Amino acid sequence: MSESMGSGDGGGEPVVRDRRRDARLVSTGVAAVLLVWFALANLQDVEIHFWVVSTKSPLIVVVAISVLLGSLVSVLLSRFVRGRRRDGPED
Repeated sequence: MSESMGSGDGGGEPVVRDRRRDARLVSTGVAAVLLVWFALANLQDVEIHFWVVSTKSPLIVVVAISVLLGSLVSVLLSRFVRGRRRDGPED
């Protein structure tokens, strides 16, 4: 008795499983669950002090804005460094 991974319609074409895609889907699902858990665990308000103004906001909003600003700085710096490498030193 041979096992075939058919599509179920009797066509006989094997279904090819992409392990990388499956691993990506699982890791994305786990990351999404952890993100929701983290957000729900950090709903308390915190006070934020700017130079002149103070305000209150949920901690998760503060963390999200910090991540976005950090990502923006990282992208800008990587483009700046890549542009300087491409130009190279002029001798």
